Amino acid sequence: MPHFRIPFSSRVVAVSAVAALGAALTLPVAQAAGPAPLPTPTGDMSLSPAGPDIVPPAASSPPGTPGTTQRASRRGSDTYTYLRCWYRIDADPLKPAATYEWARNPAGGDWYRVSGYWWADGITQWKNMFYSTTTQDALADVCRKTLAAKGIKTDLVQAVAANNALSFNYTVWTIDAAQQDARVNKLIVFGDSLSDTQNMFNASQWKLPNGTSWQAGRFSNGPVWAEYLANTLRLPFYNWAIGGAATDQYLVVPGLVQQIDSWREYMDRAPDYRPANTLFAVFAGGNDLVNYGRSPEQAANAVRDSLERLAAAGATRIMLVTLPDVSRAPVFATRTDTASVAAQVKDYNQRLADAAAALRARYGATLRLEVFDAYALFDDLLSHPAQYGFDDAKRACLDIPKPSSLTYLGAQTPRADCRDPARFVFWDTLHPTTRTHAWLAERIAPFVRARLLN
Repeated sequence: MPHFRIPFSSRVVAVSAVAALGAALTLPVAQAAGPAPLPTPTGDMSLSPAGPDIVPPAASSPPGTPGTTQRASRRGSDTYTYLRCWYRIDADPLKPAATYEWARNPAGGDWYRVSGYWWADGITQWKNMFYSTTTQDALADVCRKTLAAKGIKTDLVQAVAANNALSFNYTVWTIDAAQQDARVNKLIVFGDSLSDTQNMFNASQWKLPNGTSWQAGRFSNGPVWAEYLANTLRLPFYNWAIGGAATDQYLVVPGLVQQIDSWREYMDRAPDYRPANTLFAVFAGGNDLVNYGRSPEQAANAVRDSLERLAAAGATRIMLVTLPDVSRAPVFATRTDTASVAAQVKDYNQRLADAAAALRARYGATLRLEVFDAYALFDDLLSHPAQYGFDDAKRACLDIPKPSSLTYLGAQTPRADCRDPARFVFWDTLHPTTRTHAWLAERIAPFVRARLLN
């Protein structure tokens, strides 16, 4: 889950731009409500030996001010960082808010330290990742033990790196072993808010959307499809998807093309990483058609460019997900362009299929590029929800009578008859409930096993 961080000089523009996009596949995630107020992160990378809840003096100094604490810059020297354990505050599925505890060492009770090194560029760039030999499973285990020791019984949401209380949440990339077989050993996802797990959360400084109503970086009331899929396949998961993304850059939000360029930059610094051992998933396009006025041809061409970049960089297993008919989402009950968007989605998906066929012909047996038909799947779900255990496929669980870009800035209450969001297809007027995400992952998993993992 590499976390895109927009430069400080662009953040005011970014937040304003995102707020102006309208209610679509956009808008990030928020400061979660917690037992105690969480700090507003500044992206400070100062490391305090005294512990992560202590903000070192250099943290309040202007960028570039000399200080005694260690700051990450580019390829840092061997060091350590701390571990945040995000967890759901309430088991009630209608209350998705999350907060965190700092991980403790199970052996001694001291602050848990993750050893490794940073790739970063101070606090003015959005390029921060911590490389370590510690596995994601090991980090999650430490977090679960930390939460259990505090009597916290709700689900672990994520385990992320952070140097101090003002730091953002950062991905821990597990360095691959020098000796590897040919099996897939990780899942990497590119896309928009249907897949984002906290990248826009960081880019917006934990401001959007309101964390009482959306869960810590997810545009849903719980995990998204990629998280469920990774758990089912027992693969480490790394996420470049970001809320508001199009197939190419729009304003300051990295598009699909830029996400793949970012991945290549990070992977150049990952020892023993082999793209051929990664399962890639590409799921984007809704923002182009719904929000940004781009044609299906423009969006599909950007996807094709992205796929070519992946293949040229050594990717051999790619799942391309078609776009569901977003015109059937609840937000379109208040829009007048339903028919035109529906037609554009069909056109776009056909162009995706054509692009995939052309790339398969070009690369032959060296590229396994499979198209998963989410359009047909969701068409059936929305037409026959009861067959899949859903009661309502037309309304959002959250009561949002007049959706707008401001919707995501404040807390939204569930509608009176949404007592169980698992019975609703949509959580807000565009994004699915976590139950729908799980349903999608349940259908993607056998497809991937049969076509990309065998």
